[in-house]
Amino acid sequence: MLKWLKHTVVLLVGSALLGTLLLVLVFLIPTDRIREHVRVSSDKMMVTGENETDAFRRYVLQNRESYTDSIIMQYTFETIEGKSAYEHAMWNYHYDIEEEIWAAEESLQAVLAGESPENMHLREYSRYWHGYLIFIKPLMLLFNWDQLAWQCFGLLIFLLLFTFYALYSQKLSGVAAAMVCGLFFMKPVLMTASFTMSVCFYITLIAMLFLVKKGKDLDEKKWFPEFFLCIGILTAYFDFLTYPVVTLGFPLCLLFYSFRREKLWREIRRLISYCVSWGVGYAGMWASKWIIADITLHTGTIRDAVWNVIGRTEAIGGRHRMNGGFYVIGLNFQEYEFAIYKYAVVALAILVAAALVSALLCRVPVKELAETAIPFIIIGIIPFAWIVVVQHHSALHARFTFRILGIAAFAMACLAFKMLELAKVAKKSKNKL
Repeated sequence: MLKWLKHTVVLLVGSALLGTLLLVLVFLIPTDRIREHVRVSSDKMMVTGENETDAFRRYVLQNRESYTDSIIMQYTFETIEGKSAYEHAMWNYHYDIEEEIWAAEESLQAVLAGESPENMHLREYSRYWHGYLIFIKPLMLLFNWDQLAWQCFGLLIFLLLFTFYALYSQKLSGVAAAMVCGLFFMKPVLMTASFTMSVCFYITLIAMLFLVKKGKDLDEKKWFPEFFLCIGILTAYFDFLTYPVVTLGFPLCLLFYSFRREKLWREIRRLISYCVSWGVGYAGMWASKWIIADITLHTGTIRDAVWNVIGRTEAIGGRHRMNGGFYVIGLNFQEYEFAIYKYAVVALAILVAAALVSALLCRVPVKELAETAIPFIIIGIIPFAWIVVVQHHSALHARFTFRILGIAAFAMACLAFKMLELAKVAKKSKNKL
């Protein structure tokens, strides 16, 4: 525990200082060229797809997250006269045409059209790190938004295919198949169509690749808690509070599928320790931005962030927390508007049931089945627990928070394929006897 605490303090403090330095450096970049690159492709950013004849393209354009992408693009070039690079990095300023509500798309177009700052309202978004800017701002010096979007799409597809190849090469085809199931419930096409929606996907894929390649070394050195701590830190730094818990759930499924099984209580203890480590990294890194900004610039970020945390986690509509939680879970399920998802849930349930029957028929010990199943069941519960705790945010932004339900699908599919593997091993042993 003392070793973990020491590593935690070092990683959190080091990450906060490095993250601050990198943001200050990118805010020193001249913005005239970036502004022009955003301007020449801003019309494509605002396309709604209403006039599209192709149904699939119209669906993607109408459901992509252009609102938050517009805020991100405005941050890449917005410069407030008289403010230093450090103030920009901490405050994250942008002009808005509305005073009461945020009109992201309209504000971006107004700023690009040369609207006077005197006719707009200066906003700040200091409670987030906005770490994505350390990559996007330099790249926007070279490319316009449309070009960068295609490059990000290509990189995401490459990482996804490389992850599948790595899993297959390590004889983890069961994880690869289960991952397809999990991604199906996350609407991956819409994720790749938006900067905002792809951030957690990048982190998840990179974390899984690292586990496949270096997992044995982490296991030998007992560094899995530090590994999940780092994932939490990266998620807090780069993500815009979209579906962050996916960066925890997917790597957990891979870990408990591919590494040795221990006694049940040990497995549960390990699972809890990894979740706590991720949570400490996520919350600790996020809070470090509030502390740095408040101490150095007296931004009032801590007060603002605390009130927002309270607001985002309060029970929805005055309901009892559990009652509200079930209501918001229902709202997230409503995002699966096509009947095919209902059939997919039924198919997944049949797969799990068939795998359990197969394992029992092959005389896999019940104790062994329990030690295998319970960690995956707990992982599958994580997204529902997240929604209950963060239900106000999960209700307000159900259009993208529903993606965390992909964790449950991934976990149940991993459980099914793992039980089929146990049945196969048991059958071979029986035949040898």
